[in-house]
Amino acid sequence: MHSQSGGPVNRDRTANLLGALALELARAQQLATAEVVGQTGSAAAALVVIGAAPGRTIEQLRRPLGLTQPGATRLVERLVEAGWVERGDTAGRRGLRLTLSEAGREVLDQMHAARRAALTEALAPLGSDEQAQLAELLETLLAARVGDRDDLERLCRLCERRTCDRCPVGHQLDVRMKTSATEGV
Repeated sequence: MHSQSGGPVNRDRTANLLGALALELARAQQLATAEVVGQTGSAAAALVVIGAAPGRTIEQLRRPLGLTQPGATRLVERLVEAGWVERGDTAGRRGLRLTLSEAGREVLDQMHAARRAALTEALAPLGSDEQAQLAELLETLLAARVGDRDDLERLCRLCERRTCDRCPVGHQLDVRMKTSATEGV
């Protein structure tokens, strides 16, 4: 395998470069979302996850965020106190259903805009063709990280879902589920 310059691909170097960029992009997203939310940690991701699937319980929220039950409960308390999350009817023994308040939806929109701006700035050195090529490569890499629904929830926990006309993570999960169903028959 050769690089665009014609020389052999150094996989270790490529992996190292990817790791450095991943750290920088994670930092850029964290700074952008924390500026809007005023909190670091899982608050931004919680707003995205609740906004994407209103009616989740704390238990259903904690898994994609990687939180313990007490940690998720404390996070929800902070979001309720901020006026961004409302607790609704119970979901049986599973707990109260969580939804975003109007203020929570506004914060989510602002947070998505800040995140989008930070990531768009990171793409600025690339031309349109390079960005299209990168998008294809990112879809391939993301799809390869999916094994189950928990992976989808984890990978897309900060995503601005309305911008993906076809989520590569969700699509890959659908393909895997269909393949499993036909193999099980």
